[in-house]
Amino acid sequence: MQTSTEPLLLFIGSQGQGEDQGIHAARFFPASGKLDVLGLSAVVARPTWVLADPRRPVLYAVSEVGNAGDRIGNVLSFSIGGENGSLSLLASVPSGGGGPTHLALDREGTTLCVANFGGGEVALVPVSDHGDLAPVCALRIGSGSGPHRRQKCAHAHGVTLDPTGRYLLAPDMGADRIFIYPYDAAGRTLGDDPNLHASVPAGSGPRLILFGKGGRFAYLLSELSAEFFVFAWNAEGGRLELLSSIALDGPDTGSEPSAAGFAISPDGAFLYATNRTVPAIHVFAIDPECGLLMPQQIVPTLGEKPWALEFSPGGDWLLCANQASDEVRVFAVERATGLLSDSGNAIAVPAPTSVAFSIPLGAIQ
Repeated sequence: MQTSTEPLLLFIGSQGQGEDQGIHAARFFPASGKLDVLGLSAVVARPTWVLADPRRPVLYAVSEVGNAGDRIGNVLSFSIGGENGSLSLLASVPSGGGGPTHLALDREGTTLCVANFGGGEVALVPVSDHGDLAPVCALRIGSGSGPHRRQKCAHAHGVTLDPTGRYLLAPDMGADRIFIYPYDAAGRTLGDDPNLHASVPAGSGPRLILFGKGGRFAYLLSELSAEFFVFAWNAEGGRLELLSSIALDGPDTGSEPSAAGFAISPDGAFLYATNRTVPAIHVFAIDPECGLLMPQQIVPTLGEKPWALEFSPGGDWLLCANQASDEVRVFAVERATGLLSDSGNAIAVPAPTSVAFSIPLGAIQ
């Protein structure tokens, strides 16, 4: 694949709060992996997850407030104004629960799916042709608890649509389950079959799930046990079958496990995960036949509390948000082997937690 050398615009979500905190913008140069800071683009309280629309110059974000279930958070959309990374608010709507922490856009581009950590809710938010948001149109509440002190009740942590677009999967950190909801894009509805869920060992704390290339296998990252669970996916029945698990932390780590984010390479051959305990990025090769993960490399993140990972378009670079050291760092990717090396490129951003590349600058008027 030929990678464009034109500069790219990206946005960085953060845990920042206050008049000088929120969503930050940067310019990325694919030829060198260099980043230039553009500055604060929008003041938002705790915009921990940002998501760029793949078709329109629109950015979506959460305002992750209410994690304790004491108030409702918000979901926001912004129009992207040009190469300087300016954002103009299009809409801000209640997220349907406290602590919205993750977003997914359906393939039609008409609905945002929201994971609300505070009360374990999963919600649907309609999206207009221009990126405006309407109030929540569907809501499902998970149930369950676990043995860990952070598992007193359900805490939806992620939302992922399966490759067919017919099911919404919601890993729930509090319930030790992946809730599976039939999804109707045309009607913007979620089914509620209590038999459609998958469980993991008590205390695992499911965080995020992604599908591998081809959609036959799904990969769940657990936060509290810092493990990957590999599932076979039955797209006809909407069911997950556990195949294997593999831990990020060794037996002698000596610290409480704390996995955060992961990404699969654009070619589907490799999987990368952040581990806040060490801190490091773990690199796995994906067996294309059976879906199992094979450890390849553990790379220090050169920063503290690594959070989300994001590939540059084309897959030549992997960006890591080091939340506790206030930086976003760029790693070079050896495409044939999947191995990482530090590019030497990093920028200072307060408490970064997620990264989203916008559509090419030339498409933004």
